[in-house]
Amino acid sequence: MATASSARVVDAQSADSKTTRSTSTGVYTAEQAVRGRDTYAMQCKSCHTPASHTGVTFAQWWDRKPLSELYQFVTTRMPKNEPGSLAPEEYIEVVAYLLKLNEMPSGREELPADSVALKKIRIETGKKDP
Repeated sequence: MATASSARVVDAQSADSKTTRSTSTGVYTAEQAVRGRDTYAMQCKSCHTPASHTGVTFAQWWDRKPLSELYQFVTTRMPKNEPGSLAPEEYIEVVAYLLKLNEMPSGREELPADSVALKKIRIETGKKDP
């Protein structure tokens, strides 16, 4: 029975991989990242420097994970003094800004504030451990 169950999981993962996009293909717009930068400056910068969300540190937390995990993390834990207090659009704009900070290219379509759609986008930082 475990074999049949394992086969279904592999089949489901294969189906998901066919629909998965990557942050290396431009999944947010430049304008969205600019709005995210402004929100970050107003809501996040007092506790976090942009450098704390870039490079190897960012890669260790998020590389190869679905973008939905990063989105859920920020929506449920930030800002630290009032988690969940921003609008979904503000959170996704901050996520777009984090992608920009990590040198992931912008694209033509805005990231949606939709965790189901974000599950189909994999974070690819291109950063490796030193």
